[in-house]
This record gives sequence, structure tokens and C-alpha cells, in this order.
Amino acid sequence: MSARQYDRVAAEPRQSRERSAKSNVNGPREHAPTWNRKAYATDEDPADRATYASRKSFGSENWEDAEDSTELNAFINMPSRVVQDPYLHDLESGTTNVSTPTSVKHGVSSQVMEPASPGLYNSMTKRVGRQPNAGSTRPNAGQGMVMLHPMQAESDDYLHIPDKNPDAHSWRPTLRGLGNVFTITIIGLSVLMLFVGYPILADHQRQFNKGLASFLADAESSKIPVRGLIDEDTEEQYHTWTNPVDKSQYDLVFSDEFNKDGRTFWPGDDPFWEGGNFYYAATHDYEWYTPEAITTKDGYLLFTMDEYVERLNLFRSGMLQSWNKFCFQGGYIEGSVILPGSHDMQGFWPGFWLMGNLGRPGYLGSTDGMWPYAYEACDVGIMPFQKDTDGSPVAASRVKANGAKSYQHKNLSALPGMRFPSCTCSGQDHPGPNRKTARSAPELDIFEIQVQGDESHASQSYQVAPYDENYIWFNNKGSYKVYDSDITKRNPWSGNPYQEAMSCTTTLPHWPFFDASKRPIRFGVEWDPDFENTGSGHITWYMDGKPTWTLNDAALSGNENTEISRRIFPKEPMFIIMNLAISSGFQQIQWDDLEFPAHMAFDYIRVYQKHGTQKRVTCNPDNYPTADYIQRNLELYYNNNLTSYLDSSHRAWPKNSQMNQC
Repeated sequence: MSARQYDRVAAEPRQSRERSAKSNVNGPREHAPTWNRKAYATDEDPADRATYASRKSFGSENWEDAEDSTELNAFINMPSRVVQDPYLHDLESGTTNVSTPTSVKHGVSSQVMEPASPGLYNSMTKRVGRQPNAGSTRPNAGQGMVMLHPMQAESDDYLHIPDKNPDAHSWRPTLRGLGNVFTITIIGLSVLMLFVGYPILADHQRQFNKGLASFLADAESSKIPVRGLIDEDTEEQYHTWTNPVDKSQYDLVFSDEFNKDGRTFWPGDDPFWEGGNFYYAATHDYEWYTPEAITTKDGYLLFTMDEYVERLNLFRSGMLQSWNKFCFQGGYIEGSVILPGSHDMQGFWPGFWLMGNLGRPGYLGSTDGMWPYAYEACDVGIMPFQKDTDGSPVAASRVKANGAKSYQHKNLSALPGMRFPSCTCSGQDHPGPNRKTARSAPELDIFEIQVQGDESHASQSYQVAPYDENYIWFNNKGSYKVYDSDITKRNPWSGNPYQEAMSCTTTLPHWPFFDASKRPIRFGVEWDPDFENTGSGHITWYMDGKPTWTLNDAALSGNENTEISRRIFPKEPMFIIMNLAISSGFQQIQWDDLEFPAHMAFDYIRVYQKHGTQKRVTCNPDNYPTADYIQRNLELYYNNNLTSYLDSSHRAWPKNSQMNQC
């Protein structure tokens, strides 16, 4: 028997149960007396009807009265078939042999009550305002009843009160509801403005972060008129340059003095320069490059690195390129620069370098298979990993370099192979002028500043591929020449699977830093591309007007162990890059010593070419064109989400006779 059945049976008057049992024996009971809310409400007694009406009209504020009324009117006669249960025969005596009812097990406070006196019953019924009439169908108090504790609520009480106040959930607005809607609307619009509105405004207005201590605060977007290659502010005495090594004369072919303040370098702002707007994934930098970090002030081209979270990167800085705007083939380039921090502040990575125009820094799809190749042969040197199809040579599968005491069994090269060697098959998308001309994007570093101990050093390098065994480029006699061994040393680091670095380092004085005298120092590089392959090519680096070291043709000769041929000096049209980076991939960063914002400033950039020779100052020369190929492959040069050439629409590497059958 369920708990509810038990409660109902216990509440049934004794006489009613006896009549029910007798009628059950003689046949089905047709008019079994019952008492419930409906019967009680239709009683002829006017007081009964009044009580029912009062219960029907109660609201939430009459809840306690409703509970009391329900308790006192919970008299229900059970059907005769239930009365026959032997468990019920002992209810009058209060004893049973059957297990405890479920209602008792679960703690329902119910009991069979016989009021000790009419007064007790009267005090209980007084709470609902009347006593039952003698003529009513409701049993009298002496017949017993089941009472729940007056303060006890059941979980389904709300189901027995269907006539609660219908206005409790009305559609009519309240002042509090309107206030809630208004508050939620304001919060939603604020979040939308913060994450959508402000980024859109910043992108269109290109405003700087005025809250940071930065020289950028005074920069305003402006365009300068198209001018000649030579800046009219360049003084006449600097229109020529004399090579201190061989005393040959050079003519000025390009200059920028940066004397006009407030220049900006967004796309289209400047005829020769454009600031990068991307993350430099190649070296896993910590900064985001943006044109906002570059301007001109007080006669300097100013780069600022600040602690500003930009697209999930912790810092914001600048990279300025002349890609596809100004290029030159051979000659001398010089820049006057003030470096960031101090001579012993380790962590910043300032750079001043050149790259072939068929590659664009920051766009890995454009440099894939192009950088840092400087090669015209068609042999194993153009193959992926610098290996033949049978895995040879052995030197390409083991490395002992950069101070290692034993061989490491790994690939000498991690490059995908040269994209456009001199044996490219006909019908392939080749930059020209013909498929027998090898094309690539070599790199020539004028300086990269790093700190070792308490001193700063300028790393001056030529990055090449394919590689010598163990990246050892300096064993051949006459490979290089150092002009002052007290300050210039061969760089002990000579490469990794991504590049071979023919490099020397030169110790810097302490004064050309922002935290020192702020006096600029000059850096430059002069090279002869050796277009005719006569062996006269060379590269010479300079610091403060003096040569530091020269890389000779002997360093580029072939290597028997890696089975490669001679490398070449850069013949491609080379463009200029200046940047201020921060990356643990270049050197260990001493975070506690760094101060922000940090600045790097160039006083000028000047380019010279040998007097009496053909001036080569275009990005699209006849012997090494680039314009048509770039136009045909814009996605490689304008989508920096492409991390390889195969990510582009090509989907296949250009064929060559070394790897494929043409």
C-alpha cells in the first residue's frame, strides 16, 4: 500500500469502513459515501459553501490558511476493495503485523487522532472559521482523522492550488523588469563595442596608442609626394663614396634622409617604403609587426617596441621594407643608426639586411624553396634535404657542427629543395628570363646585434644554400679576410638545417645606443655580384666607415663530401629591410634587464654603385625579372597565412630534370 493510500484509509471514519465492508459482501456498492473537496463544496449547508468559496479565492498571501484548511478537510473514504485488506482491520486498535507504511518510513508526520474533547477539535477547526454541521456529509470529529504537521509542506502542494493569482506571471511590464532589460542591453552594446567597434575604428582610423610613453604620439598619417631616387636633402658631399679598400669611386643612386617628420608607412603612404603588418613566424618572434610602430621624428626614422598586446603577441614593433619598390644589384649601401637599449642589454634583435625580391619576409609561401638559395648548378644541391633519391651522400645525413664533439644523425638540410633551379622543365611557372636561369631569394645581413657577456656584437653574414659538410665554409685558403682581429672574429656559429651562415662578428663601442650618447654609428656592405662568373665576386662589410671583413669567392666553392657545386654571390635585385625584433631563437633574453618602450633610429639610408658602370636600381631588371611572376602569384606575396608554396593554388612543386623527367 502506498503512503497516500495509507493516509486516506486511516482518515476514513470507522462506521463508513464497516458499511463499506458489508456492502462489499452483499454486492457492489452503488452509493458508497465519500467526502472530498467537491462533495464538501456542494453540501447543502451554506457554511460549507462559504468555506469552499473562501478556499477558492485565496492568493499567495493566504497560503498558510489554505494549508490549514486542507489539513482539516482531508477526509476520504476508500473503495471497499481496499478496506478488505487485512492490514486495515487493526487500524482501530492501532496494531498491525504488516511492515511499517512507506509514509512513516520516509518521515511523513501522520497519525490517527481521536480528540480528547470537543474543545480540542473546536480549537483546530477554529482556524478555518467554523465547525462541521451535524447534517453535513462530512464525518464528525469523533470518527478520527489524519493530520499533517501544520508547518510541513509537501513537494506537490502547488499542484493542488490551480487557482493561484493569475497576475503573478502577467505579461505586463514592471519597473524592475524594464530596468533589467535596460541593463542587459547596455552591457551587450558595451561588449559589442569593445570587441567589434573599437577594432574596426582602429583599423580605419589607424590611430596610435596615445596612452603609452612612445614617440609615436605625434605621428600623423601623411603621404609624401613622389620624388626621385635621391633625396633632395642629401648634401652634395655625400653624392659620392670612395671605397677604402681599393679606392674606387661610387656614385649615389638612392638616398633617404628622413628629415620630414610625421611620415607613416602604411600601404600606399610612401613611394619606397612599407611597414609590415604581420606576425613573423619564421623566427618565432614575440612581437607583432605593425606600421604604427614606425614614423619619422627629429630627422630620424624611428622604430618603437613597446609592451602592447597585439593579436595575442606580447609586444608591438616595426619592420620596414622596400620590397617591390626599390631594389638594386650590387654596390654599396650604408645606414646610420642608433641602437636600442645599452651595450649590455641582452634581448633586443635589431636588424638591417637585404633579400632577393622574389621572396618577401613574413610571407613564408613566397620564400619556400627560394631562401636562402644562391645556386646555379643542377645536382643534389637542389634536392629536398640535399639528398639524392638513394639517400646519398652520407654527409647529408650526419652533422657535427657549432662546437659539437660527435656526429648527430640528422639531416644536414631541412629545406624542401630549390624551386627554380637552372634545369626547370619547360611549361613550368618560372620567373624568367628563361627556365635555364636559376632564381632564388638570397639574404645578405648588414648587421644583426647580439650581446655576449657585457659587450654587443654586430653579426655580419651571408646566408646561403646548399650547404658545406657540417656548415664549414672557412677551410679553403683565402675564404675570408678580417681587417682588425682585435674586434672582428669569425662567428663560431655557422649554420643549422635551415641556413648556412658565412659570418663574422665585430665588437661595438658603447656609445651608439639610446641609453648612452644616442650618437649614430654607420654600418654598410659592398658586394660585386660577378654577373659573368669570372671569380671576381666578393662581399665586404663595414662599421663606422671602416671595413670589418671580406668574404671571397673561395668560400663559395663546391664541397666534395656533400656533392655540391659552387655557390654564387647575390645577382638578384635586392631590397632593403630594417626591423626591431625580440626572439629567444636569436639569443637568450634577459627579461629583467630590458626596458620598454625601446627605440631604434636611422639617420639615413644611402646606396651607391660603381662609377662608370651600368646603374642597376630596379626590382624588375631584364636579366632577373620579378614583376610578372609576382603579379601571377599575388597570393604568395600578400597572404601571410600561407606557410609553404604547396599551400597556394599551385599544389605541386615545379618540375626539374634532376627530380623529374621533363
